[in-house]
Amino acid sequence: MNSKISLIIPVFNEYGEIENFFNDLKKCNFEIINEIIFVNDCSTDNSLELIQKKINEFKNLFTNVNLIVFSNLKNRGYGFSIKKGVFNSKNDSIAIIDLDRTYKIDDLNTISNEFVNIHKLQFDLIIGQRKIDNSNTSRLKIIGKTIVNRIANFCFNEKIIDYNSGLRIFNKNKFIKHNHMMSNRFSLTTSMTITFLNENYDIKFHKINYGERLGESKLGFKDFFRFIYTIFSLLFYYKPLKIILPLFVPSFLVFSLFLIQDIYYKDITDKTVLLFNFNFLIIILIFLIDRINKFK
Repeated sequence: MNSKISLIIPVFNEYGEIENFFNDLKKCNFEIINEIIFVNDCSTDNSLELIQKKINEFKNLFTNVNLIVFSNLKNRGYGFSIKKGVFNSKNDSIAIIDLDRTYKIDDLNTISNEFVNIHKLQFDLIIGQRKIDNSNTSRLKIIGKTIVNRIANFCFNEKIIDYNSGLRIFNKNKFIKHNHMMSNRFSLTTSMTITFLNENYDIKFHKINYGERLGESKLGFKDFFRFIYTIFSLLFYYKPLKIILPLFVPSFLVFSLFLIQDIYYKDITDKTVLLFNFNFLIIILIFLIDRINKFK
């Protein structure tokens, strides 16, 4: 396993930030990060042309780093772009960062040094842990993150506060092994964290700075619900009993209460029969899930 890192940068309509990003990129530690891959997700604002121009200029200044750009033939999503970059990378360790400069190159250098030099590749994933509040993100995103964090932490008995940070370094082979479980959209980072947790891989968090995004956010209202659905589906797959039991217990208690009441009045009501059927179906579902999990 080599000790170099490939940096993957997904790009979608970031024309206004590309110049500034390349200026920041000059501070990157190219002794560790020797490959930088841009993946253009069918941008419509000339981002691709500007990136290619900046890459040519950059190569004249820094000869010890390999810069590559790939393009999706149609808009496939943030996660798909990262996966494409990973599959085309040459190193065994991967870093990802956003081009909008909400994450800082200094923090990238810090966790890269941690991953390679301090911890000697012993961790499978190091995540840049942000402080999220109204000053650097929208209320909708905060609500989504809070919901996911609390439910995921309940399922895995963790106290993680940042599941979906877009600044992280990870083991390429373990990512590829489970990439089919990870989203092709914005929830790739969250689904990666959950998958690595489920596999008991070694994960570390490092506090980083996080800036307000300049320009228009790519996350729409439909993406928010798609994000919630994707994460809940993944949690249901990995920790089904943790999801089902909190729903089953109150329903069973209500059924028991109505049954006792009906027995007392010697009259089995429709609502008791309905609750019995509902609880019976949940028990069957729990049994089937338990059987399926044994074949995973």
